[in-house]
Amino acid sequence: MSINIQTERLILREFTKEDTVDLHEICSETYILKWMPDWEVPFEIREKWIEWVRSKYITSTRENIRMMLGIVLKESGKLIGMVGVGNKEEVNNEIEIAYFITEKMSGKGYVSEAVQAMSKWIFKTFDIDYLIAIVELDNYSSQRVVEKCGFTKIGKRMILNSGESEEKPFYYYKLLNNRKQIM
Repeated sequence: MSINIQTERLILREFTKEDTVDLHEICSETYILKWMPDWEVPFEIREKWIEWVRSKYITSTRENIRMMLGIVLKESGKLIGMVGVGNKEEVNNEIEIAYFITEKMSGKGYVSEAVQAMSKWIFKTFDIDYLIAIVELDNYSSQRVVEKCGFTKIGKRMILNSGESEEKPFYYYKLLNNRKQIM
């Protein structure tokens, strides 16, 4: 499977080994680490992560999804972030969408564009019933993204998130696959 999802301004595509330097630079930004502290890793670990992600493109199934794609500007071909979908062990193994973008490109609607495209592609490709998003209570920009993309805030959940040592409250959002009839 070769994944290449195109929107008006973006290409969502499989990561390549050549993305390691740019991805590592983005993931090292304080802007990203504030919300995703477990992404602060040495360069060698980032290389291994990309290899691991690449292996998941072939092995992902409806029951065990791991699809992490680079967000690339169509105009320049520059990697600016990541959008991914995967089973979230900390939330009953439900399928979560996660994303980040370099601070230099934030506030331009790129993340919303990527999340909408990824959600549609995942629903079509894997025929899942719904996606979730968990968002920290004070991460207002991420709340705006998921709400703009049609996710419904269901409530708060206490979650021990990856990279954290204690449970803390997150908003729990859900986006239904509108091709399915779900209560």
